[in-house]
Amino acid sequence: MELPDNIRRHLQPSGLNSKFEYSNLNFPAYITAVQHMLQQVNQRFNLQRSDNVMMLNSPFEWKPKEPNGKAALLIHGLFDTPFIMRDIGKHLLAQGYWVRSILLPGHGTIPADLLATSATEWMKTIAYGVESFPANVKQLYLVGFSTGAALSLNYILKSSHNNISGLIMFSPAFALNTKNTILVRAYRMFRWLFKQHKWILRHECPDYTKYTSFPVNSAFLVQRIIVENKFLLKKKKCELPIFMVVSIDDETVRTEASIKFFQQTNNNNSKLYIYTKCEKPYQDKRIYLLTNKKDDENILDFSHVSVLVSPNNFHYGRNGDHQEPLHEPKNKINNQEIYLGAASKENENRYRLRRLTFNPYFAELMQKLNRFMQSTNLNSQIASDQDD
Repeated sequence: MELPDNIRRHLQPSGLNSKFEYSNLNFPAYITAVQHMLQQVNQRFNLQRSDNVMMLNSPFEWKPKEPNGKAALLIHGLFDTPFIMRDIGKHLLAQGYWVRSILLPGHGTIPADLLATSATEWMKTIAYGVESFPANVKQLYLVGFSTGAALSLNYILKSSHNNISGLIMFSPAFALNTKNTILVRAYRMFRWLFKQHKWILRHECPDYTKYTSFPVNSAFLVQRIIVENKFLLKKKKCELPIFMVVSIDDETVRTEASIKFFQQTNNNNSKLYIYTKCEKPYQDKRIYLLTNKKDDENILDFSHVSVLVSPNNFHYGRNGDHQEPLHEPKNKINNQEIYLGAASKENENRYRLRRLTFNPYFAELMQKLNRFMQSTNLNSQIASDQDD
């Protein structure tokens, strides 16, 4: 008896998207090869995805009309695809940056592919992305979201990076913020017990740019990167300038761990922006507080995924074609309005809630990013002149 397609997608890895096998290709050929792989999985598992959807989930490359030796490598998060990085990529392209994004193995096809991949394959992909830029790129930024930010730091701590000018980190994963953390730790020690319990959540969702199913292995891989980064940071500090953006109400990662990491860095050009209701400033003058609510749009606070998405995004934006599921509170409430915010217990208990998927202050944040990159570019140029 043949299993239904929605079951096969969670039980049977495709066999095409667990390893990074493109190291011998130039970047345009890599994009073509990945798109071909996505088409093969689409046909084999009857995903019924259009060519446009597969293109949105694949790696991309955008070149400025007048290259200036500056570039950015975009690294998406767990369950996501390069689509989540497109708004940041468009902004950087407009500033003259050569932009490339990568697809981490296990992503963009079927959830079961995350059962067969490894953190090693993710790191191979990042190394390839960095090395794919030619020698005339003198200033390269690693731009990571969530797990992608943790992976970019891992790469910096384990490799030489003479041409990398800084790290740009959105909602970085320095510690998981989930009730399933204990389960993940148990899986780490007793994986043989989990042969029949591979999923924290299995769910079919109409979001065509990310998974909504949650395999235990994927959380284990993220936890492995987090633990390794902690170990590496005891031996080596990250000296690069960092631009970090977090939400104090993040429901996926522990924001306080990201803040603690940032406070232990010492580059004067680094900036940390925290979306919060708190008004008490930090002693560290590199840390800035930003408002995380917008009453006229019923925005309560910011979710994990919202910080790097433009309100004009055609999928996740203010009028996008994707809507998060509506959560109804268990207790009856008089206010029937729908609110947007983090999918926290507090919000879910008090409001009719949809998870916020965009940043209403995206344009203002991009101006802050521009100033950061201009200052680091200037310092990089001064250092280069001194070396000459």
